[in-house]
Amino acid sequence: MHIPDGYLGPSTYGSLWAVMLGVWSYASRRVQREIKASQAPHLAMASAFSFVVMIIAVPLPGGTTAHVTGATLVAILLGPWAAVIAVSVALMIQSLVFGDGGITALAANCFNISFASSLAGYATYRIFVGIAGRFSAKDASSPEESGLPGRTLQIAATGVSSYVGINIAALLTALELGLQPLIYGTGQAGNGYFPYGLGVTLPAVVLPHLTLVGALEGIVAAAVVGFMRKGRMNIKYAGTAAFIIAALVIFQASGAYAHDFLIEQKGQELLLVYGHGAQAMEFEESKIVQLRAIDTEGKELAVQKEHRYKALLLKIAGQPASVMAEIDNGYWSKTIYGWKELPRRKASRVVEAIRSLYFTRTLLSWSGGVQDASGATRLEIVPMADPFVLKPGDQLPVKVLGSGKPLSGIEVIGFDHAKRGTTDKEGIIKVPLTKGINLVTVEYKEKIKDDPDADALSLTATLTFEVK
Repeated sequence: MHIPDGYLGPSTYGSLWAVMLGVWSYASRRVQREIKASQAPHLAMASAFSFVVMIIAVPLPGGTTAHVTGATLVAILLGPWAAVIAVSVALMIQSLVFGDGGITALAANCFNISFASSLAGYATYRIFVGIAGRFSAKDASSPEESGLPGRTLQIAATGVSSYVGINIAALLTALELGLQPLIYGTGQAGNGYFPYGLGVTLPAVVLPHLTLVGALEGIVAAAVVGFMRKGRMNIKYAGTAAFIIAALVIFQASGAYAHDFLIEQKGQELLLVYGHGAQAMEFEESKIVQLRAIDTEGKELAVQKEHRYKALLLKIAGQPASVMAEIDNGYWSKTIYGWKELPRRKASRVVEAIRSLYFTRTLLSWSGGVQDASGATRLEIVPMADPFVLKPGDQLPVKVLGSGKPLSGIEVIGFDHAKRGTTDKEGIIKVPLTKGINLVTVEYKEKIKDDPDADALSLTATLTFEVK
């Protein structure tokens, strides 16, 4: 449901920006009046929860994906205007940091998910408990103080209202996209905005939400409230429970961002893997462009490979000091449904297309021959000192080279996916060392002009070594 840049015309997204600026202003004033200072952390927790659940994509028929939002749940727990602020913050972070949803379309996404979905879901919840309360001996509008009937009512109302809320957001998304050809036309005359009309967008977006996604949204929301009620926790502190659930999901999902090609040492064996540890994934052997091993004198050693479960065993004739691998990971297209391993011409609704190359290197010992072998690949991380004589806490200077030339201003990432800094004008940065396996990663993009299947060449280089 995240609309990317380029799909809505200026009059559409401009109008929604004007609407949302007013909504955010009003919501901020309401939150200031209604949310006490002691409850402010719950607002942040609710935003974190919404952010996490929107990251997790649900596969749909036809190769598309969707996600739950948690907007109605937050509205029920903290109020509809607090939900507008919390979910808007989550959408802003996704757009600005992760590129999930366009910047020009940010107001449209916030209007659909944080505003319309939250208020529609909350209104449905109040109507549901109001009507059902007439048939209950106790005040169903205050289910915190009721027994089993109140608890059952609250869970059911949360599930139904969450189903309604996400389907309102889906309907608005389909309408905004489907109206673009009517407003701007199609093709060159339409300036390249979303080309499919309502006959396509309504069934494509609404039907999956009326069935699978809406049911999932309701189940997740009802499960959170059920968990709160079972634990006899006050509904006002549900944000804390939501944050705990979000943290667990983040922990489980963090591996999704850890898939690089690496050469790992397991005892006396060297393995080429895609990912790390339990997060390793299968990959096609045909993607390997070259394998290279050198000894301490810089002499080339023969390398043979043998398939292992989710890995390739590297058999090297001799004692290697450094082992390198180059992998062509093929074409990938970022679509409105997520990343697909397809070239641009075979993917649909493409936002960005890349060709992905990996260059991974592991150091086993140090010598002048190891340094002399640098500069042989398109992207490389070269240690400027012997890392095996350093201790945990010391800093190792490394140089980032692109086709043998220093690259300045390149972000360098450590083993825990934390940013270590950027390279200076000489392409050098000092990275802190930790005990055990150290991983240094850099990513670099080059624009492509003559490839119809990719906009850019995405280069990733990794360097691993062990500090004892």
